[in-house]
Formats: sequence, C-alpha cells, structure tokens
Amino acid sequence: MRTSITQVRRLRSADDFAAHLAAVGADLGFDEVVAPAPAGPLAAPTTFGRRAVGNRFAILPMEGWDGTDDGRPTDLVRRRWQRFGESGAKLVWGGEAVAVRPDGRANPHQLVIDERTAGDLAGLRVALVEAHDAAVGRTDDLVVGLQLTHSGRFARPGADAVPRTAYEHPLLDGRVGAGAASVLSDGELDDLVGAFVAAAVLAHGAGFDFVDVKCCHGYLLHELLSAHDRPGRYGGDLDGRTYFLTAVLQGVAAAAPGLGLGVRVSAFDVVPHRAGADERGEPEPTAGAAYRHAFGGDGTGTGSDLDE
Repeated sequence: MRTSITQVRRLRSADDFAAHLAAVGADLGFDEVVAPAPAGPLAAPTTFGRRAVGNRFAILPMEGWDGTDDGRPTDLVRRRWQRFGESGAKLVWGGEAVAVRPDGRANPHQLVIDERTAGDLAGLRVALVEAHDAAVGRTDDLVVGLQLTHSGRFARPGADAVPRTAYEHPLLDGRVGAGAASVLSDGELDDLVGAFVAAAVLAHGAGFDFVDVKCCHGYLLHELLSAHDRPGRYGGDLDGRTYFLTAVLQGVAAAAPGLGLGVRVSAFDVVPHRAGADERGEPEPTAGAAYRHAFGGDGTGTGSDLDE
C-alpha cells in the first residue's frame, strides 16, 4: 500500500502546516507571523567562514540553461544575476551550476568556466554587486560564490546525451544510454580533479568569494559516493568513494588559498522510481536483492542509514 507524500508548498496556511506536523509526529516550532526587519531573525547578520554576511537570506544555485552554445552568459543570464543582487539577499550560494568542462554540461546551454569564459563570469559577478549596491547601499557584507559541477550520468553537452558514469548501474544505464564504455577511468577522473581545481582558480581570479563543489542529485560527484563495486582509488570503502571529493577540496585549498569552499551534498538516496499505473511514482523492482547504489541508503532502496 502506497501513501501520498504531502508537499509542504501546498500547505496554504499556518494551521495547515501545524496539522501536518502533528500528523507526522514532528516537533518543529515555528512563528505563524513573520517578524519584519530589522527584528526578524532572517534579517540578523551571520558569518560565512571569516566573512560577514549581512542577513540570512540566500540565493540557492540552480541550473540556468539559457547560456550560449559555447557556455557564455546571455542577456537572460545577466538579467537573472542582476536580480539576485537587487533582491537584497546577502549570500549568493553559487549563483547557478557552472560546468568545469564543456562535456560536463547537463544541457548545451549551461554555463562553462574555462580560460575563454572566465572574464564573462567575472562580469556577471560585477553586475550582481553593482545591482546590489544600487538597491541596498552597501556590499561589504555581501558574499558571492560560484557552483562548480560535472553532470556525469546526465551529461548532455549537445543535442544527444553523452553520459559519463562512476560505475555501471543496473537501473539507470538504460534510461540514458550508458554502459561499460561510459564509465570514467581512474586516469580520466584524475584529469577531472585537475579541471575542478583549475576552475576554482579561475573563479577566485574572477572575484568570487567561494566555490561550491556540487555533490548532489545523482551527478558525478554524488554518484561516486555509491561506487561500492568500483575497483581502484575511486571506489570501494568510504575513503575510496570520497577520494574524488577530497582530492578536489585539497587541491583547491592548495591552489587558491583564501578562496572559500562549500559543498552541497545529498546525504541519502533511494532506488530510482518509475510511473505506476495511476501515474504515481513507485520504486523500480530490485529482484529482492539488496540495493547497493544509494549513498546513505539501508539496502532496501527506500530507507536511509546515515551511519557513514
């Protein structure tokens, strides 16, 4: 028997939200009325590393698929970043996902960071800061980062999907046309570590305060976390499965001292789902075997185990 999952965004009132918390047994206090600035807690300053952040509103990174074919910003991208600045949010967490190489894009119009585009990305940051200054009047408490990514299994740098994977996946490979030839070798992953580090150095030179290393949502770095059966340095035990992420972070810290580091990581995963007879999602069957491909999973495919 399946149960419906309540989407919090569909709860239209404080009473609806309180009833939902009671139904699921969650003890989560909240204020029914949002306190206006400057008294509201979201208006209070905080810190990011050694940097002061003027308030607790943040712009979270998404994937803006409206760049040029060669990974540069368009007028639509520039307008979006200007509006980030105008919003008054003092922490811009990554702006949007930017691929460290053209083959790592999830869409042929995703931004890319390399020697060709670094100046364009610097211009995006300047436009955001100038818009923020015009709207708010100060920028010394504004922190702006850039999210770095490689889409891995979901790479689509052109008209067709070109998946690059951490390992062969019994359920997902068929969805994206992946196979043994799609699996990145240790040498290719070594090169990709270098690409992340080089991208971070360029971001630092472009004036960004930090980079976010994207390790979530099934993209390459996240998939590596579940590479239990992959041989070599980048798989097996937890040290091997985190080797890529650790190498990137250590490389960035050494090559770009003073640049802040952040990581958005999906702490647990589940088995892929498919549309059921009534178009509601249902877990893909695993033939009764333990499901080994969910980082933070308990082996059932639908439960979590956060011991790691």
